[in-house]
Amino acid sequence: MSRRTLSLVLTAALVAGTPGVIHIPRAAANAVITENTQYDGDFYDWQGEIPAPGTLLRVADYAGSVPAGARALRILYATTRGDGSPAVASAVVAVPTTPPRSATRTVMAWQHGTTGVARACAPSLTPDALTEDAIPGISQAIERDWVVVATDYPGQGTAGRFPYLIGEGEGRSTLDAIRASRGLEGAQAGADALLFGHSQGGHATLFADQISASYAPELRIRGVAALSAAADPLFMARRILSTTSPLAPVVGSYVLVPYSEEYPDVRLGDYLFPGTEPLIRSFASTCVGDEGMTNAVLSSAGLTKVLPAPVINVNLDTTPAGARLRENIASGQGDAPLFLGQGTEDEVVPVDSQREMAQRAGETQRRVEVHEYLGGTHMSVIAADSPLLGDLFAWVDTLELR
Repeated sequence: MSRRTLSLVLTAALVAGTPGVIHIPRAAANAVITENTQYDGDFYDWQGEIPAPGTLLRVADYAGSVPAGARALRILYATTRGDGSPAVASAVVAVPTTPPRSATRTVMAWQHGTTGVARACAPSLTPDALTEDAIPGISQAIERDWVVVATDYPGQGTAGRFPYLIGEGEGRSTLDAIRASRGLEGAQAGADALLFGHSQGGHATLFADQISASYAPELRIRGVAALSAAADPLFMARRILSTTSPLAPVVGSYVLVPYSEEYPDVRLGDYLFPGTEPLIRSFASTCVGDEGMTNAVLSSAGLTKVLPAPVINVNLDTTPAGARLRENIASGQGDAPLFLGQGTEDEVVPVDSQREMAQRAGETQRRVEVHEYLGGTHMSVIAADSPLLGDLFAWVDTLELR
């Protein structure tokens, strides 16, 4: 999850015991893009036919903060959803301004953590999508002469379904962002790629690696770094829905709404207290850290005090929702070296999840390097003063990069 998750967690803690009045948040952010963004309908809205996956459709300047020694762009590109249907996604790209050190540059694909599941929650709409706060280590990446591309995934920035913890959709949009970056004039982006991601982005990273040989065989994945990765959505769902926190229905909406839109057998109303579906959909329209999220948590706190049963009630062992979550557990399969890093006090993704991921990956005989950071939390492990970044780039130095 993004660093803005911290404000969400704090809000949840503050309102956990607070009586509240049921209040439905603002209208869906899929229809109304929030203020202070770089939304531009002429850029993000695509009306024509969608060409082959990875095709670069549009390029525009990115007006936010830019790493030293880089130029920044927004791109629109063709991709496919998990079910194979065509989609359009947006991304931000940082390209070194110095002459390339070789014929082609390595591409580092960054997969962002949870910012929400609505169109308004795209990192490329914010002014800080290419900062160290958003992409830890981006300055070192530019210094190493890499092209950095960070997808929004489909459904953020662009219209349509958002593949939240839907591995095939996340992975395809990740690989197609790399393909699209190779079409940028003057970028010299090559076929060698690194996949880095945190939290939800760690899940996306693992799936991109898992499907790369079949989906994008022309790319050479040289290394994969999954940080505090939400590798097992089923485990995460069990944890979220087992709590009585007012945060549970809000975060639960982030999973159930996208899953109900992606999978016909996951019917949202089957898992909700009668009459609450409009509220759950409104929860899913909010972005992490904005006013709508605060309202959603407050609304949830009030709702849980007046309802005789939980807002969300899902038997994850016997329902289609549970089966679909199980389908989206990252397998650990892949040929590239894998770096796993997580804090032992992670309050969002338990460190046991990383240990299980390491075991699954190790069974494939691939090279796996695992780091646990004593006392580290979900966000502190990717802070500027965390030892993780030093370990990560030391590991990169052992890879075969051209």
